[in-house]
Amino acid sequence: MGIEIFLSGPHSKYYLELNSQSEFGHYNPEFPLKLREYLLPAKTNPSLYKLTLPIYESFIRNTAREFFIIYQKLDSNPKFFRKEADRYLLLVEENRLDPYYLDRFILFLYPAFTDNEDPEEASRFVYKKGDETIDAQVVKELVGFWIRRKADGTDTEFVLGLVELLKLYDSEFYQNRIVSRSN
Repeated sequence: MGIEIFLSGPHSKYYLELNSQSEFGHYNPEFPLKLREYLLPAKTNPSLYKLTLPIYESFIRNTAREFFIIYQKLDSNPKFFRKEADRYLLLVEENRLDPYYLDRFILFLYPAFTDNEDPEEASRFVYKKGDETIDAQVVKELVGFWIRRKADGTDTEFVLGLVELLKLYDSEFYQNRIVSRSN
């Protein structure tokens, strides 16, 4: 793509280091823009769309949906989302990030997920029935991805690309998610 993918972090050219206690990969803000440019040419090419739709449906659809579902729930409570990104940054800066830090998000998609036992202080989220069926390991990793993207400031560009992808290849899913949000 002609750019560095990461501006900083523990990753090497061939390996993603996901368990560092003292740093995480800060994406180059140009990277999600380049991804959209290179990976969504079917937007303007009907023949390419027809060729790539089966690839999307077989290999990408479930992952794209899971990324969007997690983002949507995090984004339903911007204060919580920002607080978690700031907490993550602080723990990394202080070299105190527990390797099991993200385990606290295993039940994130359950309706009763909370960050505080006191109902008056607990964070509120938009919930959609059926979301809790996503594998708990996937959930915690995707929550971690989005928290790190909020922390490095690339969350907006990544989600814009994800929305473009969903609108192009999975518009019914996307429309159902944005129209029928419930608590």
